[in-house]
Amino acid sequence: MMNRMMDRAIWALCVVLLSASATATCTSGDCQQGAIAGPYTAAQVAEFTSAAPFPICQSSSCTQGSWTADQIEGIDAQQNIGGQYQFYDTDDYNLDDNIAVGPAVTGKNAQVLEWVNDQYVQAFDKVTGLPIFTFTGGTTAVPHRVEGLWSRSSQPECEGYSSGNVQVIYDRLDNEFVMSRRVIYTNGNGIHEYAWCIAVSSDSDLSSSTTQWYAYEFKMSTVIPCLPSSQNCTTGSFYYYFPDWPRIGTWSNGFYITFDLEDPTKGYSEAGFEACRLDRADIAQGKTSNPMTCYSYLVAPTQGPSLIHSVDVADIDSAAGPPSGEAEHFLSIVNPSNAQQGYKGQKWCTSQTTPCTSNQLALFTWGTKGLTGPALLAVNPYTPGCYNTSKANRETNTYCVPEPSTNTNDIKGYGSGTCGNFATPCLDSLGDRMANRLTYNHLATSGGPNGEFLTASHVVMESASNQRTGIRYYILSVVNGRVSVLVNSGGSAGPPDLQDPNGVLFYLMPSAALDQNGNLGITYTSSGAYCATCQTKNTPAINFDVLPWTATTFAPPTLIVQGAGDQENVDRFGEYAATVIDSSDSLTFYGVGQYYNTSQTGWTNCSLPASNCHTWQTRIFRGKYGTQF
Repeated sequence: MMNRMMDRAIWALCVVLLSASATATCTSGDCQQGAIAGPYTAAQVAEFTSAAPFPICQSSSCTQGSWTADQIEGIDAQQNIGGQYQFYDTDDYNLDDNIAVGPAVTGKNAQVLEWVNDQYVQAFDKVTGLPIFTFTGGTTAVPHRVEGLWSRSSQPECEGYSSGNVQVIYDRLDNEFVMSRRVIYTNGNGIHEYAWCIAVSSDSDLSSSTTQWYAYEFKMSTVIPCLPSSQNCTTGSFYYYFPDWPRIGTWSNGFYITFDLEDPTKGYSEAGFEACRLDRADIAQGKTSNPMTCYSYLVAPTQGPSLIHSVDVADIDSAAGPPSGEAEHFLSIVNPSNAQQGYKGQKWCTSQTTPCTSNQLALFTWGTKGLTGPALLAVNPYTPGCYNTSKANRETNTYCVPEPSTNTNDIKGYGSGTCGNFATPCLDSLGDRMANRLTYNHLATSGGPNGEFLTASHVVMESASNQRTGIRYYILSVVNGRVSVLVNSGGSAGPPDLQDPNGVLFYLMPSAALDQNGNLGITYTSSGAYCATCQTKNTPAINFDVLPWTATTFAPPTLIVQGAGDQENVDRFGEYAATVIDSSDSLTFYGVGQYYNTSQTGWTNCSLPASNCHTWQTRIFRGKYGTQF
């Protein structure tokens, strides 16, 4: 689970960032120096093959979830999971909801695979919409725990521990589903350690009794740097940086993962990030894997927290992959700060009433020389969603998105509101990071896009008067491995940010993807404050919209589902949603998001049946641009 603290500061403006091999002196007072180190390696613990680990529901009672207007209900909090109570979630409210979509293949079934935090999956038939996983001997389809993919005897960490920030992707190069997760465990000396767990399916058809899963465990103690306070990993209960916000992508020469490096002795403040490459070629076949290889990017402790973190990794979304030898791409925003660097910068940026802005993205690549960067891409200025540097000795936080249950007295302009304190919860916009998925497309069309493209999105502040948020998005062009900005919303020219045209609702939780015709689809959540006169309440809703290729305005938005309740007592509305492209036609968008029909009334004693502590629901939808959803 992502650890974030309210009193966290991100202060230094990034002007000069250096690789480990470079030597230079920062001559400006507005700079933050970063260093790339590595490579580090970690060997696999074991490979374990499990045959048909998820029992397939064959009963006629498996009828819930059929497609209705190209929507199905996904995993919900109060579905029966085969346990004592009909609750999925007893202590967690960060869903990390995401999906992967397999292809339609003659003679096989095809599925949509959904994973919600922190350990349950379900597969849905693409034709019928019916869920297919059950528990052993079950006659009703229910979400399934994933730990059984790993061996209790040879992979005890991956088999014995649940995990957060989970992801599923579909590897188009090998025609397989991929599950990726990080686990946290304590060794015999009481030291917190971490393992990376990855499993891939032997076939695209998850309903086949012959489909196997190849599961791998990598212990991370040899690749995650030691904390400065641990004196070279010799003292304290925390030796290593905490690996947070993990991401995974398929590339021509491996699976690539990224994760934040956070210091648990300093409130899990951001110190940088790490990137690793896994042996996709052997993992895809269930063979012994070569060691994972990793590089770290860290800022000097005196200049932290890092303004660059939560880095997305490119994942192939098109039928064609990258040209041979092309480097993998990584992208993040560059958070803004005041004019001082490091922990000395606990003051406002421009003024106490003027939000601080950034005009850069940070691009890293992994080629023959390993991880290099960042190259700074100039973009239209932005203030990250809810980003607050208005008061001395106070936090930089990203909490300001209201729900109807939010106290309206706490919704104020930049530098004034109390929204964001745990006693008066608003939702976290997650504005200090890229949203889920950096998609890669290699396209060749007649009259449409030709070439290589990356797509990305993040949440930005649209109005300082109430800190209302919207969606900033990009289409980046890749030519001979060099990346440039092709589409950049939010400027005086080109397309606008995706935001509420009425200036009322806050937009958050975006995920963007590109179809083969260059149409950009974005799944997002809308939410707003209490409104006594509104016919439709401002409770969180799942939406989808498309920016057609070369267009400067969006198509009419599609309301996927309007929630009737909200998350009353907790400030995290999940951590990401997902938009993916159907691997069969490269035209159909699939999306998933979270909503409430009954408000979540609490978050303690949630193991009690019918307590309504957790009432979240998820909705999976699909559609093509130009057709009605």
